[in-house]
Amino acid sequence: MVAGGAAWAQQEPLPIRIESDSAELSQQEGTSTYTGSVVLTRGGLTLTGDKLVVTRLNDRGNVKAVLNGAPARLDKQPDRTGDDVVTGHSSRIEYTNADSTVVMRGNAVVNRGGDRIASQVIRHNLDTQRTQAARGENDGERVQITITPQNDGDGS
Repeated sequence: MVAGGAAWAQQEPLPIRIESDSAELSQQEGTSTYTGSVVLTRGGLTLTGDKLVVTRLNDRGNVKAVLNGAPARLDKQPDRTGDDVVTGHSSRIEYTNADSTVVMRGNAVVNRGGDRIASQVIRHNLDTQRTQAARGENDGERVQITITPQNDGDGS
């Protein structure tokens, strides 16, 4: 559902920028914790929430960012003309820049154009635009998808 992976792959690596009310960094553990109105941005991707824990995965700058909120929010601006804005929210969002993956957990909802996906777990790859949705491990709720037909202008 999120577009623009090809544009990201052809550019220099985009920096991850984080803003928050407070931050605690541990070089020894390779983690940093941000609290209070947290905003993470990378290119057209913006994640917002209450608390963010970033773990450095290697020396090349690859990280895993785990954002919690009530709810945590995702906003992905299109990289190409004609693509739709993607928005979403869940209790928790996990972002890994090495494989451009976002995993939303807990009452997850993703909207793109008029389409909507709701599930306990939604996994999306920003490069391949592949989306997977599943019910939670202890949850009986099924995946719900709404597809809105596009108006092609000829009345059909």
